[in-house]
Amino acid sequence: MKLAELQRFFAEAATSNAGPRAGLESVFVTDARLSASSRLGIYNRAYYYRLLDALASVFEQVRRSLGEAEFRRVGLSYLAQHPSEHPALERVGRLFPAYLRARALDEALVGLAELEWARLCALVAPNPAAVVTRANVDPAKLPASSLRLVPSLRWFELAAGALSAFAGEPLTTAAAPDHVAVAVWRQHHVVRHRQLGGLESQALRLAAQGASTSEICTIFDTGDVSQDVPRAFEILSSWFDREWVEGLAAPGS
Repeated sequence: MKLAELQRFFAEAATSNAGPRAGLESVFVTDARLSASSRLGIYNRAYYYRLLDALASVFEQVRRSLGEAEFRRVGLSYLAQHPSEHPALERVGRLFPAYLRARALDEALVGLAELEWARLCALVAPNPAAVVTRANVDPAKLPASSLRLVPSLRWFELAAGALSAFAGEPLTTAAAPDHVAVAVWRQHHVVRHRQLGGLESQALRLAAQGASTSEICTIFDTGDVSQDVPRAFEILSSWFDREWVEGLAAPGS
């Protein structure tokens, strides 16, 4: 067996989740202390526990909520079904929230996993080309312009109990959990998240679709100008303050 073939054989044996490979004893040495299968088993277990450590480093609050032993059991079961597909070990958790949902686990726990995964995605997202602040916005052009949002920003709905669990409170189980909208982003190298109001979530969705600022503001239209205008100004101003806007696009650009 050539060196490249031996290396490939070892890698497949060390990372397999299907038990010892056929022909293992003819490739690796067995002696009085350990069989070839037992020797490779050491590498195999070390590989999966290293992946489990990577999974735990991303889903710290899920691990706390489940407890060490249960997280280990669930995590190893997940890894057996979803092997690592990316050179960066932390990416092994991409399907972990969906896996928890498929197991019909509590919605708050699933939401907690979704939140932690979104925070990782925000952390490793590309840097924005620029950041637009209120100070460098042309008020005359803003109403007709669309907003280009920074790459790290994402928003979604999750069970409300996930937010309190992330903050360290005990995970509570609810038969029909309330769901809330949450935004996750990176600002000054720090990942942040916050709960969104329903209208702000709708406004963000419009912004992502390329709507103009004036079209986005119609979300806040209740017919009472004295309240609608300050509310729209407050929400859009906060987007600039949180550095959610990478750029402005003029009509037709």
